[in-house]
Amino acid sequence: MINALNHRFTRSVKLFLLFLAGCFCTAASAQDAPSHDFILSAQGHYGYIISHRNNVSHLIKGHIYGGEINYVFRTDGKQAWEQIHHYPELGVCALHLYLANPSQLGTLEALYPYTNIRLNKLKRNWKLNLRLGVGLAVITKPFNRVTNHKNNAIGSYLNGFVNLRMSYAVMLSKTWRLDAGVGLTHASNGAMATPNLGLNMATINLGIGYAIGNKDLKYIKDTIPKCIKKWHPMLIAVFGVRELEQPDGPKYMAYGAQINVYRTLNYKNRLGAGIEMAYNNTTRKYYQNDSVFNTKFRDIVTVGAKISYAFTFNKISLPVDFGYYIYNKELPFGHVFHRIGVRYMITKHLIANVTLLTHWARADYFEWGLGYEL
Repeated sequence: MINALNHRFTRSVKLFLLFLAGCFCTAASAQDAPSHDFILSAQGHYGYIISHRNNVSHLIKGHIYGGEINYVFRTDGKQAWEQIHHYPELGVCALHLYLANPSQLGTLEALYPYTNIRLNKLKRNWKLNLRLGVGLAVITKPFNRVTNHKNNAIGSYLNGFVNLRMSYAVMLSKTWRLDAGVGLTHASNGAMATPNLGLNMATINLGIGYAIGNKDLKYIKDTIPKCIKKWHPMLIAVFGVRELEQPDGPKYMAYGAQINVYRTLNYKNRLGAGIEMAYNNTTRKYYQNDSVFNTKFRDIVTVGAKISYAFTFNKISLPVDFGYYIYNKELPFGHVFHRIGVRYMITKHLIANVTLLTHWARADYFEWGLGYEL
């Protein structure tokens, strides 16, 4: 039984990794830039773990530090979306962080693709970037009921990883550039294995980069066609896996269907609303632990309404949902739910979906699925 569950978890992680790699490789190939036109950079980190809950403060023993290596593709505007987003950079990062608690947390090792979105004017020789990165991380000392029972933040080796960073880059010459920034990092497994309070980290970073290939990158400026503002209905089917609160317990499946309608505001932003229905087997387990267990479908199913926002980046969109359960007989986490994640347009209509359902700061489960957009 345990081997089967481990196999299911490993398979899900592989699918997630393939999904992220596909998003990154497709986005990178879309720019049609020379493969040798890139920047190699190395940066150091120094910061601390944020005590987002009182019951994780015992894990914080000091300041954290580490380093990263980046492989960064530069865009020059050959594609319209590159100009729309002010010539972003596409990169992949390998990160190592010492978590200042070798016996209970160990280290964090992460690999993730990201984009640097330029926030300032193109004419300046320095860049103010917003880095958005999503990938996978390994925590080397997760919870273990025998050898590491005090780690109540992370219950698995493999975890989802998110990095948000405000960075500053200045070209010291045609070859060398200086990178500095401040960022927030989150690692958790979306309740696929408990405990799952997650780790939130704040760090500052400083490093140096070396440009290889085109030293005099010329930016293309064409007339961009006017954005067509229209409605985009979509249907998405998802499933997820999660544990209950007791660690090393059985895993339960959850299923859902979402109807979303987005309105294109411009090339970067969509605003919309939707309705969704979900069936979560953990709710059935809650009932089984009660003396008045009821197996009827209407007692397990939930129905929610939501407003939605999506930031679009070529074929990738980053959705954010704020919702309210209009039907939910069992309310272990309250009436309000939220969602963040990544969606990728495989074709003109077919969507790959990886999102995280949360209730305020509490992760429920990762939603894996496919959708269709008209």
